[in-house]
Amino acid sequence: MLGFSVYLNKKIDAETREYIRKMKDNGFEGIFTSIHIPEEDITSYKQNLQELGKIAKEQNLSVMVDIDQSSLKKLKISMDTIPNLKKAGITGLRIDDKLPIKKIAELSNLIEIGINASTFSEEELKELLLLNVKRENVQAWFNFYPSPDTGISQQFLEQQVRMFKKYGFTTQAFFAGDENLRGPLYEGLPTLEKQRYYSPLASILELQNMGVDLVYVGDGGISEDSLKQIDTYKNKKQILLHTKKCENGDKDLYDYVLGKHNQRPDPAEYVVRCEDSRLHPVPVIKKNNTGKRYIGDITINNDKYQRYMGEIQILKVNLPASEKVNIVGKIIEKDIPLINLIKPSQEFILLRTMKE
Repeated sequence: MLGFSVYLNKKIDAETREYIRKMKDNGFEGIFTSIHIPEEDITSYKQNLQELGKIAKEQNLSVMVDIDQSSLKKLKISMDTIPNLKKAGITGLRIDDKLPIKKIAELSNLIEIGINASTFSEEELKELLLLNVKRENVQAWFNFYPSPDTGISQQFLEQQVRMFKKYGFTTQAFFAGDENLRGPLYEGLPTLEKQRYYSPLASILELQNMGVDLVYVGDGGISEDSLKQIDTYKNKKQILLHTKKCENGDKDLYDYVLGKHNQRPDPAEYVVRCEDSRLHPVPVIKKNNTGKRYIGDITINNDKYQRYMGEIQILKVNLPASEKVNIVGKIIEKDIPLINLIKPSQEFILLRTMKE
């Protein structure tokens, strides 16, 4: 399941409503929000939360609220008021400070509860399962990390996911957006540090491959290009790769390689080989721009490669220069992680872009 984030430090306006509708139309099913209330803003936060819940109910979206115990008290949320909270469209609470295990079990019988997947231990899980916990209402939500270099490693995330799966719990993680980044740092809000500057689709596919069930964008926006990538993958299983012509590459050859391709069923270790690139008439390709090849470069074999002339490849690793291989274009930086996510025989489309 995919989800997105809406923050309540500003009024829910027409722009916010349109964003929620757009994300719903693109297949996103849940909203995450965070409430840490300054003393003077209690009324506005309460109004914004009520409005968000109302819109979510209308759009049939779930809402998980990250909230500390101080803000729970300010909003007068307690065991007794949770039924009213659910009627208002709020479907879950992630208490952002350490709750007693017994309290987690009690709350799970009233509403979905997010526990901290980044810090919860196996011993605590075992203790929780000894109590009257409603397991299907407990979800393990990882943190996001606003400051560069502080996100967790893939190894640790996979270790935690395996632990939660062992005991039958749903897991969630965040990926960074590429539009309307959240301040004050504006450096993305990913769970995994390696994904901080990835395209959203690359992060989504990687997290799903790691076994994460719920994948949410932590920032306040995803660009139209990225939404199109996500929608195309969801509906056609095609990967869209944004490209640019390399500085000294041949413009006509760059234009020639653009469009739909599919990877061979026997994927190469160092490159993505376009299976169809030699299955149609190929123009004579002369040697041009045959320098050292780097990850993300798009190449085409020239006439020195004889019967292999015309084969189009995308570099997975850095390779030395070859007089038989012309470099014509490059995958933009944030889409490079998608290269290794192209499956055997999968279709992908090389698109021209004017921006990184």
